[in-house]
Amino acid sequence: MKGALPADVKHLSWAAEQLGIGESTAYRLAASGQIPGAWKVGAQWRVSVPKFLAEVHGRVAP
Repeated sequence: MKGALPADVKHLSWAAEQLGIGESTAYRLAASGQIPGAWKVGAQWRVSVPKFLAEVHGRVAP
């Protein structure tokens, strides 16, 4: 399926929801390197779920 992300990668909006912040704030924080596991692919941001969970919540993905 074209455009499908692996299970361990999410859109930045997922990280924003996990952190309880707005998407525009998440984009600003990701751009400044403050969202763990976030990287840019072209014009879109992606988040590594295991890295995010480990650094933010101190746990690994289920």
